[in-house]
Amino acid sequence: MRSVIALLIILFAPAYAAGAEKVPLIHTTDLFHPPADPDDHLDLATLFALDEFDIRAVLLDRAVMQSTAAGEPDREPGFVPVVQLCYVTGRSAPVAAGPAAPLKSPADPATDRPRREQAAIDLLLRALRESPEPVVVTVLGSARIVTAAFNRDPDLLRRKVRSVVVNAGSSGDDASEYNVMIDVAAYVGLFRSGLPIDWYPCAAAGPNRSVALNTAERNSYWKAAHADLFRGLPQPLLGWFVHGFAANGRGDLLRALREQGRGSAGAMLMQGERHMWSTASMALAAGRVLAKTTEGWRFVSAAKAPAGAEMQLLALDPVSVTITDDGRTKWQPAPGGSLIRLFRRQSGPGHTFAITEALNALLRSLPVEPL
Repeated sequence: MRSVIALLIILFAPAYAAGAEKVPLIHTTDLFHPPADPDDHLDLATLFALDEFDIRAVLLDRAVMQSTAAGEPDREPGFVPVVQLCYVTGRSAPVAAGPAAPLKSPADPATDRPRREQAAIDLLLRALRESPEPVVVTVLGSARIVTAAFNRDPDLLRRKVRSVVVNAGSSGDDASEYNVMIDVAAYVGLFRSGLPIDWYPCAAAGPNRSVALNTAERNSYWKAAHADLFRGLPQPLLGWFVHGFAANGRGDLLRALREQGRGSAGAMLMQGERHMWSTASMALAAGRVLAKTTEGWRFVSAAKAPAGAEMQLLALDPVSVTITDDGRTKWQPAPGGSLIRLFRRQSGPGHTFAITEALNALLRSLPVEPL
């Protein structure tokens, strides 16, 4: 049975990642400094660790549910963690921030926003125009930047977007998921755009997040202890996580990384735990599977998965989706094919253990040198 599952996973892995060429990718993320939720730091590091990707741009989504509470530090778009991680890993990617307020309607191009809020939309459009091949676009947060770009040049996005990897919404009949509620119009506009969508719901059912946080097969949520996620990471990378998680305001961004991740600050980081949503979406977009190897659970290339290896199911199934004006989705299987594919995984503690071990190994594989 396990060998049959392994064969199905390999056969239905995203075809665009099967060749030797890197996958062109534009990453949109609600990454802040100080963080709104530092799972975004883990997601960015995961993206950098997957060497199948050619990262064309990082777009900072400024969507946040509530206004900053009195006494809390202001959250700024996450330029600091992006620049630091580029330096630590020796990679580069243009970065820009998007609009601060929700779209006024699903058809809003956001052209009336201040110039500093246009940069991410402009960068997305420019990167697509300059790309000789279609590009994968991730949405980790609201769909504001992508939907506004579509509303400005729908023909360009139809030609140049290979898929939109959407980490948002609920596979249940509700609209209470955080990433939908922070910009309902953008979410509705994206699902009505006709663009190809790989949909990874962050929730499965329930009227509120306490119920929606579950490990059902049609949502992507999981949780892990920091001690398991960060075990064995090299100091520069661990220092990067400490800097971001602690909302450090130092201006010497590179020296700070040399000094952090050691002593009490590093020990404090190891004591927490992290809610996670987006790991599987990036692994699948890279053409990897979650397989048990002789070294433990790992994200490995579908083409290089060990013969007969035990695997955790990570799949995308074609579905038809309707969406109401308030962001409520209904879906049903579309065995004949569809532009929208819905995530499916094995549920239960085995999945959590496997994906935690695999993500730790992936982060440890990041090529960083001592600072």
